[in-house]
Amino acid sequence: MKDLYQKTIADIGLENQITLTEIAQAQMLVDNFEHVILSQGLKKISVLIATENESFRVSILVEGDSDCHPSLQVKINNKVTDWGVIGYTALLFLAANIDYDELETGIKYTRTGMRDRVYQEREIKAEKAEYIVKLANNIYGEHKLTNEKGIHYNVTLRDFSNKTGYIDNIDLKTNKLGTTKHILFLYKYFADNPQKFKKLKKSYPFIEIYTDGLNDYKISWFFPDKLTDDEKQLLKEYFGTKSCIEHEQTANFFAFIQQSFDYKRIKIRPEVIEKIEQHYSQIELQQLQATKTLDFSSINAKLYTYQRQGVEFSVFKTGVIIADEMGLGKTLQAIATAILKKQIFGFSKTLVITPASVKQQWVNEIEKFSHEKVKIIDGFPDIRAELYIQDDSFFHIINYETVLRDLNAINRAGYDFVILDEAQKIKNYETKTANAIKAITKKHALVITGTPIENKLLDLYSIVQFLDIYFLAPQWEFSYQHCIFDSKQKNKIHGYYNLVNLKQRLNQILIRREKKDVFEQLPNVIQKDIFVKLSDEQASYHMGFAKGIQMILSKKFKTSHDWTRLMLLLNSMRMVCDSTFLIDKETNISPKLGELSEILLEKLQIKNNKRKVIIFSEWTTMLELIGEQLRQDNLTFAMFTGKVPIKKRSAIITEFEQNPECNILLASEAGGAGLNLQVADTIINFELPWSPAKKNQRIGRIDRIGQKHKTLNVYNLITSGSFEMNILAGLFLKQNLFDGVLSNNEKIDSVNFNDKGKSQFIRQLEAIAANQDFLSMEADSENDQESKQQEQGQEHLQAVNELENLIDNIVANEASAKSAQNNTLISDDDYQQMHDVMNKGMDFLTGIFKMSTGKDLGTQGEPKVNIDRESGEVSITFKLK
Repeated sequence: MKDLYQKTIADIGLENQITLTEIAQAQMLVDNFEHVILSQGLKKISVLIATENESFRVSILVEGDSDCHPSLQVKINNKVTDWGVIGYTALLFLAANIDYDELETGIKYTRTGMRDRVYQEREIKAEKAEYIVKLANNIYGEHKLTNEKGIHYNVTLRDFSNKTGYIDNIDLKTNKLGTTKHILFLYKYFADNPQKFKKLKKSYPFIEIYTDGLNDYKISWFFPDKLTDDEKQLLKEYFGTKSCIEHEQTANFFAFIQQSFDYKRIKIRPEVIEKIEQHYSQIELQQLQATKTLDFSSINAKLYTYQRQGVEFSVFKTGVIIADEMGLGKTLQAIATAILKKQIFGFSKTLVITPASVKQQWVNEIEKFSHEKVKIIDGFPDIRAELYIQDDSFFHIINYETVLRDLNAINRAGYDFVILDEAQKIKNYETKTANAIKAITKKHALVITGTPIENKLLDLYSIVQFLDIYFLAPQWEFSYQHCIFDSKQKNKIHGYYNLVNLKQRLNQILIRREKKDVFEQLPNVIQKDIFVKLSDEQASYHMGFAKGIQMILSKKFKTSHDWTRLMLLLNSMRMVCDSTFLIDKETNISPKLGELSEILLEKLQIKNNKRKVIIFSEWTTMLELIGEQLRQDNLTFAMFTGKVPIKKRSAIITEFEQNPECNILLASEAGGAGLNLQVADTIINFELPWSPAKKNQRIGRIDRIGQKHKTLNVYNLITSGSFEMNILAGLFLKQNLFDGVLSNNEKIDSVNFNDKGKSQFIRQLEAIAANQDFLSMEADSENDQESKQQEQGQEHLQAVNELENLIDNIVANEASAKSAQNNTLISDDDYQQMHDVMNKGMDFLTGIFKMSTGKDLGTQGEPKVNIDRESGEVSITFKLK
């Protein structure tokens, strides 16, 4: 790459593309002005070139492949142009300043480049916004904006040159831009309405003391008009000759707050008070940690050394993630942390937010390891609201979905400590549930999860936001520091880098131990991939689904129906690898079932040694088919899925654990979340999940402290020559991301999805098509086919990119759907409302049916709709005559 830059510089001079005078002007600009690299990648680098009068955004692009005589092209302000003074300046500057060895496929933004990008995004939002404006009588007064939902925003302008201002919202507090779309809207409003601008007073009404987002939120002052002598003296005493104080001077600034009460023109923003309070709070925590000795006598368990260290790490911090590998006793550490916080800080209320399936398990653990009272908060909304406040139990337990409904009641109760168990629900930071959880008012917080990263680095960002909105914020800064972006799709991430630096930052709030590091006696886990061939019938279905995918990919324009269809086809390819019954509901051709019997009866000899085995499948129907096979093999089993009412689940687990004849548990993803099943020593994954986190969670059900078996076995059934091989390849890369941030392996500092990840995932799918003709269309002549490929190249590339984005969301979509299935307990009010709506719907459908056929549905005198209050299942009964 460096040679290409040098060659282009030489060619421009030799071919007289610019004059010697222009070359001299370019060199002068390089030597005398400060230029900034905005973003850089293997194929494109953008730089801001400064001149005496203005700045230019210049992009240098590589045209052609490295093996096919590549050349450089220049764009100035997004327009392709010939090499001139500005373009040549950029070329000289980049040739001297780019570290070519570090360039990756995709784009790494600089801080300035990413800041400009998000600033422009807010400008675009401000352009599109429609607010009703009520102006103050002063241009620098408090103006009121009202949006279409009737929400009011009070906005103050500060600096017209930088377009900064003040609004009391989370974006201004964390974005490090000094402005928001509301503030930018108001600046544009005055630019568009100069007559209104002229009518307002122009004197600045107060001396503003604020935290400056443009200067790392240091406490600053602003007043453009004349100060009195007393005001000058006070500001000089604390700020000196600068307009801000350093972070380490924050503690001394409390005296300024007290003195400022005597100065009417001084206005102190709430964020300043909050910053000072946080500073003193941290000092107090550090002093307590240095002087207090933790007393573990109130914990009814002997903690391992690493568990005590986890508690010691957590007690004296306001926000912590315990990310120990599954099976290391994170729940016990959380319970101990809560009890010790009660001893030291006088906390009286702890809220535990957990998946619905493990609420009772939390009760059992708390009662086992402590003397504290515990209460599951459930019932009707008014009952829950009363329990939050009046129940005197130290531990209150709710599931994630309850937070969205009860946020106001939870905040009125005023919890001291909030624990999140298995925080997958807040990894997508845009969901309503995630926003509700982050809005909970609390003093301290703890997240326990074995998988803080499932698929994306932003999973971790969202979890940290719950603990401390400032720690990794803003998101754009986090992104430029660690994300490699696509050169064409600006929101698409190719991979991650600088992970060692991120790990060092997280060391302040995150503690993770792996079994190999802390406990030599932990059972060994042996994983075995068992490859099964496709039957002819399965291969036929598989080929058909692949053809459907190819047809959608080849379309130039795709509708939302196409993408829904594509996701169904992808899942159908997975399902047919398990059994044809999942597709046609008639045949049951499944080589995996035969292999399963072989594993159970021959390899494990389950009838003779009575070992306990868990078999996982994502599809309940498949579990039922497995159950039929087990009955034929005369094997006793229990089934645990999301369909089992929550209150009855513990009985099934007890049956599996205590009945010596019940050797096998069939479990779905929804049913198995959060369970401790160390009575088992073997897991069989009937199909591989999309993400390594799900696979690790399954293994973690049995690989826990308390496991008595020395060797644990995990069998993965994989259909060779099928889509499952691509899932197997994709799991390896996502595990690398997980290890790069959270493991003790300092060698993993970057993960590039462009080479081995999502794009490779698609390329492997296409490779299968090439090798096995899965995706071949109607036969064309060789020449026609080559021509067609050339014509459709760009359309296909776009389709592949869109498919990658779809695959990104499959795991999250499946998890959301199964979570919804798993938490469906219905109140009387909800039941009656659902019953009325469903019956009215049936009346409507009955009428339509009769109008179109002249026949009745045969529902007279019979209940048309039945709703199971516990599972949420709705059944509709009618007869077709």
